[in-house]
Amino acid sequence: MKRTFILLLAGLLLVAIPGCKSDSNYLTDTIKGRVTDAALDSLTTKSTETKTTQKTTSTSDYVPSDADAHYIQPSDYFIADREFPNSGWIYVYIAKVITAPTAQTKYEGQFMKVQDGKEIWTKYYWKSRIATKADIKIGAVVIMFDGNYQNNIAMPPKNKDEARNENWFMAKITDTTDLYKGYVTVSGGYKVGVDALRVPFK
Repeated sequence: MKRTFILLLAGLLLVAIPGCKSDSNYLTDTIKGRVTDAALDSLTTKSTETKTTQKTTSTSDYVPSDADAHYIQPSDYFIADREFPNSGWIYVYIAKVITAPTAQTKYEGQFMKVQDGKEIWTKYYWKSRIATKADIKIGAVVIMFDGNYQNNIAMPPKNKDEARNENWFMAKITDTTDLYKGYVTVSGGYKVGVDALRVPFK
């Protein structure tokens, strides 16, 4: 009887052990699968976040390839609501042309200010370019950025957002004796870095 019981018990153990091993393998495979899925999800999420961040950054920092060092584009105009006086200075604004000046419009153009989107008609408008050494002389009319001063000297805009959302002004060069220091003085007594000067033209 004892022998029969022992044989029966041994048989049950032989049947049970493979089953346990199978359950153990199933549990191990399940854990591995979940860990792998979690890792893949994490990598996918990080990759998506990185791409989104890169896209946002590249969009906000995008500068057209045809813009110059002051972030001014070929289609940009500087406009004013009044004529530049013989002395002092006036504010000017970056704008896009909506209706080109013609004889039918009395040579006034309709422009949209980039800074605030306001549309105005004016006959005071200029294209511009960065000044060269030959342009820097007493009495020359120039345009400067008014949003970046270093040691009380007006400097070029640091980025596109500054350039297109801060003020610019027009004045005359009144003193060039500090050129060797890298700046000139314009009407109104403002010091302006030589690399911050723009020349207006029609």
